[in-house]
Amino acid sequence: MRARDEALMAGEQQIARRYARAYFDLARQGKDIPGWRAALEEVVGLLTSSEVAAALADPRIPQHERVRVVAELLKAAAPPARNLARLLVERGRNTVLPQVLQEFDALADRESGVLRAEVTTAVPVSPQLEQRIRNQLATKLGGDVQTTLHQDPSILGGLVIRIGDRVIDGSVRTRLEQLQAALA
Repeated sequence: MRARDEALMAGEQQIARRYARAYFDLARQGKDIPGWRAALEEVVGLLTSSEVAAALADPRIPQHERVRVVAELLKAAAPPARNLARLLVERGRNTVLPQVLQEFDALADRESGVLRAEVTTAVPVSPQLEQRIRNQLATKLGGDVQTTLHQDPSILGGLVIRIGDRVIDGSVRTRLEQLQAALA
């Protein structure tokens, strides 16, 4: 069952990546990546609200009615984002919209040379320390680094840094686990 779920998620990720790539290419051609991103974020926010998401997932509502409702909800949205949402709803893929936004952000970051890092600490971090972490990562990775901080006391101390699919685990918990494994 778990392998099936993972395969389904990988398939959805691939679908989201394709739609995000097409939408991003159009945004780049229009020379307005931030504007297209904002429009996509607005559409994602509207269609993932609990009431709308429940209606779109309700099998009792005919497909043509779902498309009509989405068109009505999004009539004030920017045409490219509205068209993308309509297309996804027509194809029964509207659940990938949040992933499309994530993939779009990754493409925009890559285009502009920005790296996003999730930094997990055991204790709250001061703005000065966050800036030092950001500067160190920028020096080591060679680019502009944007950080998002998370607090997780279970790491005991140190840092866990995630950049894309890379993880730098300098947590006390991991070092203790490694020491325990070495002594076993």
